[in-house]
Amino acid sequence: MKLIKLKRWPGPCARIVLAAFGFFFLIALLFVPVTIRTSSLRTDANSQVVIRTTHPRAAHVFLLQYLSQRAHPREGTTVRARSFQWVAFMIIVAVLGLFDYGFFCRLLQRRRRPEEGAGPDEDDPGDSGSSSSSLSFFR
Repeated sequence: MKLIKLKRWPGPCARIVLAAFGFFFLIALLFVPVTIRTSSLRTDANSQVVIRTTHPRAAHVFLLQYLSQRAHPREGTTVRARSFQWVAFMIIVAVLGLFDYGFFCRLLQRRRRPEEGAGPDEDDPGDSGSSSSSLSFFR
């Protein structure tokens, strides 16, 4: 029977980055960019012509408010989500979170490790260039 070793929970740096960008992602998810179009009808005083005027307005609304307005629209008002902008913003937040995790939690910790522990490669200056690590220039 094989024993499965569980991975250790991420360190404090990963938790901070996850909390910060999780909060930003939640805000990006819950506030929907929408275009609210209001229309009004008016008739010219001297003729029978009816003129319909629409006024688009860009806004951000809470997700539940958006769903409520889509389900029960007010008369003369339409609400449309700008879904490309909404999804693009969530993707940007996720990518920036991964970048910050990789930069702050991986590269900077890897850079700091040789200074903390006295390893055998620190005493041998000729061995610093023969490392096969892709991040060896941080040593």
